[in-house]
Amino acid sequence: MLELTFDRDARSIYVYFTDITEGDDADERELPGVWLLDAADQIVGLRLELAGSGPRLWELAGAHEHVQLDGDTLTITFATTPVAAEEELPYGAIVDIDGQGRALGLETPATIEFAIAERLAAIQPLLIEWDADDDDEAADDEDDDEAAVPPVDPDQADSWDVDQAVLEQAKLAEPPTLIDPNATVRAGFVALVGKPNVGKSTLLNTLLGQKVSIVSPKPQTTRVPVRGILNGPAAQIVFVDTPGIHEPRHKLGNFMVEVARRAIPDADVLVFMVDVTTPPTRLDREIAQLVTAAHKPTLLVLNKVDATRAADVHLPQYRELGAWDDEVAISARDGLGMETLIESLVAHLPEGPRLYPEDQLSDMSERELVGELIREKVMLNTAHEIPHSVAVEVEEWEQRGETLYIRANISVERASQKGIVIGAGGAMLRKIGAAARYEIERALQQHVFLDLWIKVRENWRQKPSELRWLGYDVKFFRG
Repeated sequence: MLELTFDRDARSIYVYFTDITEGDDADERELPGVWLLDAADQIVGLRLELAGSGPRLWELAGAHEHVQLDGDTLTITFATTPVAAEEELPYGAIVDIDGQGRALGLETPATIEFAIAERLAAIQPLLIEWDADDDDEAADDEDDDEAAVPPVDPDQADSWDVDQAVLEQAKLAEPPTLIDPNATVRAGFVALVGKPNVGKSTLLNTLLGQKVSIVSPKPQTTRVPVRGILNGPAAQIVFVDTPGIHEPRHKLGNFMVEVARRAIPDADVLVFMVDVTTPPTRLDREIAQLVTAAHKPTLLVLNKVDATRAADVHLPQYRELGAWDDEVAISARDGLGMETLIESLVAHLPEGPRLYPEDQLSDMSERELVGELIREKVMLNTAHEIPHSVAVEVEEWEQRGETLYIRANISVERASQKGIVIGAGGAMLRKIGAAARYEIERALQQHVFLDLWIKVRENWRQKPSELRWLGYDVKFFRG
């Protein structure tokens, strides 16, 4: 039987075709589709357009009597009530795929106005409503392989030496009231430094428990330093996610490398992050020299240890690049090694008062975050030269009743790129807008009307005046 889970906060229904454990998913795909509704507007099923995906993808799904494959469509029937209407999925269904190319399950997020929580009556027999408050109930399940984490009072914790799940629960909970903001704790800046695409932004988001830095499979995603703040009862770590250091080919690239270099001497602790699935390159050696020359406490962080058997071979090669104060093996994506990393960082931080209010998560404004989320969706949905030719400006921000109106310009370098971002009949721009709006509504916790426009700025990455106009000016990023 299919298992459905409803996440009220995310306004999403998750459909599982098989039991899933952490790390099973290796890829994902987004497919268009429609909700199937009965005469009372209750959800009774889902139909996806398969867009040419082969039968291998739906091998696990096809084993269920509720699933029917018919040419280029897949229909999932949740209830026996007759279908009376259809409602288009606003963001598409996100399909999780395992390493063998099989769909493990899918997620179907809904808009606020769809009122999905009020449309679940027909599927209750299959539905499990996910809620963070259900941890106590999970503890009573004797078939669970892992014990539920007891509630944590961060005020009572006297060290960072706690289980990762406890850390997760503590940092996602309401922050404790800080009685004395001038109390001495261990506090300081930690710069995440390394080549592009080694997982620095993923690590930051994992440590903080939510997205403050955008990620994509494309290198050079991060363009400006992003500060994320992790608070503990006796420490405050201010992470600085820097652009990947690379060999620049244009003035934007020069800007990105320069702001990354400037973050090194201003940090209290440096994290040299590498991808341990590959051996060190010449660029790794150059970055290691930059980091060690700063004469700051430096940690060698080896990412993706769960994705390779070559770690034992590559580890000695990375060790030889410098005299490291500590080394930590992690998986930024899966959260492995986070406790060890935090403990090591705290041990190397100086003593002093907190640098930011205890309830602050990032120094990025809401407008800046919105612009970055839009750019992330462009990067994820376009290919070739488009991702790195895009900049986003948020031009209007106005509260209109219960809806926040946001108008943003997506700038590209050539007219041909404008056509690609818009797509046939505006399809690509609608897809980018829907995906961005979903993330923005989750981040801002309110209904958003997102108005996207495309503007051509010829060769903007090579023009200092355009770079300053778009906010890429080194003088504004001095640490």
